[in-house]
Amino acid sequence: MKYLLAFILWTVTLSSLVRAEEPIQLGSRRELMLDDFLFSEVDGLEFRQHSPREAEKVLNFDANWEGRPYHGISACGYPVVIADGDLFRLYYTSYHGLRLKPVDADRQFTCYCESRDGIDWRRVELGRVEFEESTRNNILLQGGTSHNFAPFIDTRPGVPADERYKAVAGNGKAFVFASADGLTWRKLREEPILDGEEEAFDKFGAIRWGFNSGKERAILDSLNVAFWDSQREQYVLFFRAYLPCLSRDGKKQLPETRSVMRCTSKDFRHWENIEPIEFGEPRREWIHSLYTSGLKPYFRAPHLYLGFPLRTSPRRPFHGGSFGMSESGFMFSRDAKTFTLMKEPFLRPGRDPKNWTKHGNMMGWGMLQTADDELSFYYLQHDHQADSFLRRGVLRVDGFVSLHAAEYPGGVAITKPLVFEGDRLEINAATGSGGGIRVGFLDAETLEPIEGFGESNEFYGDQIQHFLHFGKRRDISSLAGKSIRLKISMYGADLYSLKFSTE
Repeated sequence: MKYLLAFILWTVTLSSLVRAEEPIQLGSRRELMLDDFLFSEVDGLEFRQHSPREAEKVLNFDANWEGRPYHGISACGYPVVIADGDLFRLYYTSYHGLRLKPVDADRQFTCYCESRDGIDWRRVELGRVEFEESTRNNILLQGGTSHNFAPFIDTRPGVPADERYKAVAGNGKAFVFASADGLTWRKLREEPILDGEEEAFDKFGAIRWGFNSGKERAILDSLNVAFWDSQREQYVLFFRAYLPCLSRDGKKQLPETRSVMRCTSKDFRHWENIEPIEFGEPRREWIHSLYTSGLKPYFRAPHLYLGFPLRTSPRRPFHGGSFGMSESGFMFSRDAKTFTLMKEPFLRPGRDPKNWTKHGNMMGWGMLQTADDELSFYYLQHDHQADSFLRRGVLRVDGFVSLHAAEYPGGVAITKPLVFEGDRLEINAATGSGGGIRVGFLDAETLEPIEGFGESNEFYGDQIQHFLHFGKRRDISSLAGKSIRLKISMYGADLYSLKFSTE
């Protein structure tokens, strides 16, 4: 009897909570299974993070202007990949001049490669910048702003043709650039968009080099990335800054760690709203010590920002050099301000001791879809060593995190109230040979199955796009625009994403 009363009390409580809950206006956007954002109940399931599979070496940094013949090591970094139709572009930096004695910051280069498949990359002989009395090289740009030149394709509606490509670059001060074709660049304004003298940097405690008020602000000395946010209709810039933090255990206040700030713009020339990104908890050394951010809207779900930051571990000088060692992390945001930084690394240094370095396995900015079911990432290995190179890693499309079920009987997840648009429901999922996934529609208030849609046919297999059927039909348009819940029952399976769409 006491169990019956407890069940009745739980049901009454749940019903009252259900009625008070505003539905998520899901529309037809794709949702990745990154966390429990969609769900009010997850029982017997877990969210499991995935890492890219190691693939080929795609570029050996052995050209003379990449430093190896002069310094005994390759001095290259900050790769950026862009898909422009069926052409893939790769930009990267050569820090050759920073290794010269005396240092010559103007002898830094932005280098350029192209590929049609994301695997075979060729240096494009540009004939623009002279090196060793020859212009037969792939040097695109030269100078101090080549230290961290970060181009992107501007997708803002109505953007002028001669500004289709844009970029941010500059160490300590940020400048903005534009191009029609990604090859011929010009400054959009001579003065920097950020120079460290803005009041916001004092407000948030961004330090100056050596904590000396007479020195430049310790900002922007990393790969700083900008893009057009189509969901919020603004440009966003994420950049490196040294900010106060707590110790890793949270018990001690520390003067600074490498971290990330952001600002926004409507025209790419004038910027405002300078502030640190948030992590839902106080910033801490090691945990939130981010050398880069690697942030960008995910092209299949642009309301989501995904980032693959280089996270540093100070005081571990194994092969780490000046500040320790690093690994690539994974973080995401739904509001562009507060980020979830996953506890597990996205890419560990691995078994090769040459990747246990201060820039070990630094992820390039951007990802390429190199097959219908495949995302390609590019990361540095053997960084600043005699055999430095760029490697490709492969991940399933949408495959960053899955809602995972062990073998039978698995578990169940019930969503919060949702309102969708469309006439069919697709999932990206994989099961074992004995696994399966069923999805049912529930009344948002009573949680009772909706007649005819209470449970889908069972899915088993491995598909990037599978349309669920209910008996012999998949048309669910009669439920569009209404507040419903989904009940996902699964075992021996991984669900990566779901999306409502129209045929």
